[in-house]
Amino acid sequence: MKHCLLPFLLICLCHPANAQPGKIYLNPKSPATENQSRFVDSVRFVVLEPQEGVTIGQWDNLEITRSYFLVNQYSNKCVFLYNKQGGFVKKISYKKLGDDFYPGYDKKTETLRFYGANKNYTLTPKDEIKIELDFNNPRNQKYYKKYTVDLTDPDLEIKKSTPTEYDVNNIIYLNNDYYYRSKAVASKLYKDSAGYELKIYKNNKLVKQYFPYNQINEPKYLYDQGYIAARASQDPETMFITRPYCDTIYKITGDSLYPAFQIVMPLENALPASFFTNPFKNKAEWDNFRQNNNWMYRQVYQFEETPAYFYFSVGFLYNYGIYIYDKKRQIAYQNSKIKADSTTFHINVLSGNNIVRKDGFFYRLLTPDAIRESFKPVAGKPAPEAIEAIANKKSNAAVIAVFTMKN
Repeated sequence: MKHCLLPFLLICLCHPANAQPGKIYLNPKSPATENQSRFVDSVRFVVLEPQEGVTIGQWDNLEITRSYFLVNQYSNKCVFLYNKQGGFVKKISYKKLGDDFYPGYDKKTETLRFYGANKNYTLTPKDEIKIELDFNNPRNQKYYKKYTVDLTDPDLEIKKSTPTEYDVNNIIYLNNDYYYRSKAVASKLYKDSAGYELKIYKNNKLVKQYFPYNQINEPKYLYDQGYIAARASQDPETMFITRPYCDTIYKITGDSLYPAFQIVMPLENALPASFFTNPFKNKAEWDNFRQNNNWMYRQVYQFEETPAYFYFSVGFLYNYGIYIYDKKRQIAYQNSKIKADSTTFHINVLSGNNIVRKDGFFYRLLTPDAIRESFKPVAGKPAPEAIEAIANKKSNAAVIAVFTMKN
C-alpha cells in the first residue's frame, strides 16, 4: 500500500511519530485453505421458533440486542424479534414508513431507530447539505421523519419521534458518554474548507476532531461519501476505528486515538498517489475508474480481534471480502475458502457476511436451506435433534450458530 501511505500520513494529524502499528498481511486473492475446526470452538445451535408467515432468508441481517435476537428482513420491511432461547416474540412491520427507512439499533438507549426523508419532499444531495448546515432552523425539520421502538417496553410498538441534529448529521453512539460523527463529503456549499472525517462529541458538545480534509474539493470525496466504522475491541473502554481509503486501523479510548494495526497488501491493490491529488472530472469518470480497478482497496469495515485471530471484512472499489487472519502464522484466509468439517456436521458457520459478535461470542444466522445443503451425519456423533429435523425437512426453522474462536 505504499502508493496511499504518503497522503494518509500527511492528513492524519493524530498519528504519533513513534507509533508502530502491528502489520496484518493480506493477499485478497490468496488460495490458502483450512478446515473450519482450526478456527471455531464451542459451537452450539439456537433454533428460532417457526412462525406461520415468517421465512428467514439468506439476505436477512442479524442483530444482537440486550434481550433479543433481532432479524431484519429488508425485502419485506419487517423485523422479527426472538428471545435468547429462540422463542418468537414479535413481528414489527415498517413497510408503511417508506422506502427510505431502515432499522438501526442504539445500544445506549436500547431502541430501534427508523430515520429517513419525508416522502412528501424530494431532496438532492445539495439540499441535504443545506439542511445539515442549518438543521436547527425549524423550517428545515420537516424534511425528515423519525420513529423508534423501545426494546425495554413489552408493547414493542413503533412510535413517532422527533429528528435531532444527531440524526441528520449521522452522529452515532461510540461508548461510555461519547458519540462520533462519521460522514465525510466534499461540496462547494461548504463555506469553510476545514472538514474532519471523525468528530467526537460528549454531552452534546464537540470535544475532538481527527483527520482533516478539504470539505469543498477533497478529490476522494467529490463523488463518494465516506463513513468511519467503529467496532468494539476486547477492552470495553476501547473501540476500533477504520476510515475510507486508509489502510490503518485505529483504537480510540474516550476521545484519545492512536494507530493499532496496518493492512499490508500487494501493490496491485494499492490506490495510485494521483487518486488523492487529482480529482475526477465527473461521476461517470469516477464510476469507470472503480469498475476498471475493482480490487483496489477502499476500507476495512467489520473488525474483530480475538487472542489468536483477526476477523474482518474489506471493501474494495468494486469487490468485497471477508477474512480470518492467523496472528501466529501471519496468513489471511478467505472465509469462502474455509471448509466446514465433521465438528459441525459439515455446517459452515463462517460462510457469508452475516456474522456478528457480542460479548466475546460470534453469531451466525443460518437458513434451513443452508443447513440442508451442507449437513452430513458423522459416525459415532449424534447431531442435535433440531438440526436432524431441519436436515430431514421435518422442520423449517432457522438457526443461530453461536461460537467462540480458538485461542
